[in-house]
Amino acid sequence: MKKFLIVLLILAIIGGGGYGAYYFFFASNELDEEEIKNGWHIEVVNDYINIRKEASASSEILGQVNKGEVYSVVKVEDIGNNTFWYNIEYEKDKFGWVFNSSTTNYLKDVNNPEDIASPSIVFEDDVYHVASIDDINYDHLEVTDDKPGVTVSHRIYCERNVNGQSDQYWIQYIAEDASGKTTTKLQKIQFDELPSDEEVLDFADLER
Repeated sequence: MKKFLIVLLILAIIGGGGYGAYYFFFASNELDEEEIKNGWHIEVVNDYINIRKEASASSEILGQVNKGEVYSVVKVEDIGNNTFWYNIEYEKDKFGWVFNSSTTNYLKDVNNPEDIASPSIVFEDDVYHVASIDDINYDHLEVTDDKPGVTVSHRIYCERNVNGQSDQYWIQYIAEDASGKTTTKLQKIQFDELPSDEEVLDFADLER
């Protein structure tokens, strides 16, 4: 009986040691999401982004980050035209590069110490429908930037006699961040009550 108890004790120690080893080698290598969110980090909004060994589209792929995941940022390389490579810690003590630009919007840049990017504007529908020009709002927009303080405004344009038929109206959104960088995006708009000529601009004068 005593030998049996000793064997059970040894098995328990071995089992506990095995769990301890698992925790040490695996759990300790997991990144703390709450800690990451307190610092400069990215949140992946695309289905996935390839992790590259270097900040280049031709560099070796180390793996992928997936939608909804967050990763701490070490640094960022601005290669112009609102295009960036982010150096992230994708696993404990493992680092790689992921790509983003203001046109792709693969990720959100959060708690960036510097305002490096222009705002992004996203809407789902091709046509925005409102009762009148006074009812326009921005509830259907997702406007993000790497720093807070973005303001949104708009202009309404009228394109006359489209294909020899009725007029077509467009709304141009203008998002401006705290440092003065702007992004514009155009969407068709339909009114139940058409605006007056004084309330709209000529589509031919639209600057893109």
